[in-house]
Amino acid sequence: MSNSSPLPSWAPRQAALLLEILEQVVEAVREGHPADRTLHGILSKQRKFGSRDRRLIGDAVFAWFRWHGATADLPYDQGLCAAWAMEQREWPVALQSMMEQLGWDVPEAKTEEPSLDRARTEVEDRFGITLSPVSEWLPDWYQQETAHLGTWEERIRDHLIRPPTWLRVDKSRQAELHPMLLEKGAEWAGDSSPCSYSFEKPGVVNQLMREQGDALEIQDLGSQQVARICDPHPGQTWWDACCGAGGKSLQLLDLADRNLDLTCTDKRETVLKELVKRGRQHGTAKVRRYALDLLNPPLLPNIEFDGILIDAPCTGTGTWSRNPDDAWRTEKKDVNQHARRQEQMIQTVLPVLKNGGTLVYAVCSITHTETEKVVKNALEQNPALELAPFPHPLTGDLTDGTLLLLPAETKGDGMFVAKFVKKA
Repeated sequence: MSNSSPLPSWAPRQAALLLEILEQVVEAVREGHPADRTLHGILSKQRKFGSRDRRLIGDAVFAWFRWHGATADLPYDQGLCAAWAMEQREWPVALQSMMEQLGWDVPEAKTEEPSLDRARTEVEDRFGITLSPVSEWLPDWYQQETAHLGTWEERIRDHLIRPPTWLRVDKSRQAELHPMLLEKGAEWAGDSSPCSYSFEKPGVVNQLMREQGDALEIQDLGSQQVARICDPHPGQTWWDACCGAGGKSLQLLDLADRNLDLTCTDKRETVLKELVKRGRQHGTAKVRRYALDLLNPPLLPNIEFDGILIDAPCTGTGTWSRNPDDAWRTEKKDVNQHARRQEQMIQTVLPVLKNGGTLVYAVCSITHTETEKVVKNALEQNPALELAPFPHPLTGDLTDGTLLLLPAETKGDGMFVAKFVKKA
């Protein structure tokens, strides 16, 4: 369809600026830098951009990376326009201007979702370009690592999902804030995860965090289920051994009615400072915390724990829909290296887990090597460990002690969780 009215005079300049920023981000990713941090750094220096401009630039950059496997051999302008057409989104004037300069017509929006092969063929025929075959849209090693999870098209569609932003509400405030969150446009996860709300518009989330930050945390739905699987009880001793900035730490405390003897460790001092800040905001400042690297024979806490959570560093393949550039910065060797470290972390914490205690291992990865293989090796290397079946937190079905949440199931990040018990 051709444009029915002339485009604004500034549209070509915005299109050129968009391509300039895209090229900067792509070059940074090729050097190993994350796209989101790179883009944030670029936009932070451009105060003239309004929220709408920033959203368009972010949407365009991440659309380019989502479809990079299909458009890898195309120039930036053709690749971006082809990616936007594959996503079947409304066309902003900057991209309409880009299409006009390419001599391409803006396609009509479609209500149906075609197969990937059909979508590829339609874009090729419309624009006279050649896209990579669907079999090449994600790395070969990833296809091998996820072959047990369904068809290749299903795995690619997991990667192409544009996830919303999820919030977790402190359970003591959930009933109070529920009507207001729905009024603000939230989609409630329901009784299966009653403190979970998703938003499509990041601007609303930013406003809510400013106004209700003492009761809200930005936390993906899959991530929220990890602490629920831990199931901490008031009065217990727990160790969040890779706590990061403390999202799950705060949730563990919330689930135990703030009555938990909690130790939080991470090898990065900076994130521990963030945990202190967030804890004060939520009224949970009294948490034992210190820097500790589980991979360098550490001085373990002088205490035995009822439960230990290892939310281990991983390749993050379950977050590729949110960070699509990671697909092109991750290699098979990274998967193997992370798995070795994950197994070492499990070995490290076991001496301070009480007999009968709970060990929960979690990763935001869906690769076979970092999930099922790590669990298998942990059980073989540690006869005192056995899997502890638990109810699926979203369906209630009994699991075998492991759970894999895929992006299509949660409209968020993919997550793997295994729950062990240390036999007496």
